[in-house]
Amino acid sequence: MSDQQSGFTVDLEAVRSFGAGLHADLTAHLSPEHDQILRTFVDTPSFGTRTASPDVQAAATLYHRKLIELLDLMDAFVHNGAVFVQAAEEVAAAYAQADTLSGEQFKASLAVASTKVDDALWTAQHDPKTGRSA
Repeated sequence: MSDQQSGFTVDLEAVRSFGAGLHADLTAHLSPEHDQILRTFVDTPSFGTRTASPDVQAAATLYHRKLIELLDLMDAFVHNGAVFVQAAEEVAAAYAQADTLSGEQFKASLAVASTKVDDALWTAQHDPKTGRSA
């Protein structure tokens, strides 16, 4: 975007490129890492959970809880990234149809993008053991 006397202009290809690049990064890096961590560490018994030592059990429980928190944070990053990609596509489409986009229209586009991503996530199958997307 660049400042001009009559407002600003949007490089639609840059917006589309940003969305495509972010989507590619989420798909290539964050999502597979999340899935690998989930399969490797969450679905297997944690070390120390069957020991007689309460200190070791407490550490194992804390480790498992922190791992779940990390996975939840990664879920949030993937979700928010997908929302930004969808919003970029919505904004690019809106600018392609009109020269101006009000702040309220942008907020509406962001809400539509969030709803679309949420709907897509909920319709995906979930792992019955973890409740997470398969």
